[in-house]
Amino acid sequence: MGEMMYEGENYTELLTVKYAGDILGLSKYITYFENRKGRDVANEYDGEQGKSSLNFPVYDSTLLAFTKAAADTTLMDPNYIYKYRQYHITTEKAEMDAIKDAKIRDIDLLRAILSRYVLEGRYKSVRWIEATERGVFHDVLVKLLDMYNFVKVDRSTNLIAGE
Repeated sequence: MGEMMYEGENYTELLTVKYAGDILGLSKYITYFENRKGRDVANEYDGEQGKSSLNFPVYDSTLLAFTKAAADTTLMDPNYIYKYRQYHITTEKAEMDAIKDAKIRDIDLLRAILSRYVLEGRYKSVRWIEATERGVFHDVLVKLLDMYNFVKVDRSTNLIAGE
């Protein structure tokens, strides 16, 4: 089958070398997110005995560990908004369809979607909750792992065949 090239990018190499460690490292959270779809991952803290005038979310510790780990990976793209524009993603449905239909050449789109929720969650408290409840984190991680496994198998087959 050969190396997968698109617009000068070698996606086989990106998935098996550059992003492999990060994809595999974050994949341990797939089960967590699978079990959290549609469920609460944060509670409102309203101060000691309700005395605070400013409520804020208190997140599940696993969600916090994931967002911290994800933020420190090569998968983060601070310019994620440009990919949203490039792919004309303006609704939640379009976003979920884009994840579901992503091909290997769309790895930057998956990085952008992951980045949006991880990075925006730092200052918009609903982003992490939203991404967990809607299954965005889960679906992106599953898709990235599927792509990695597909490319890894394809690359192994090529090495055995002597290509």
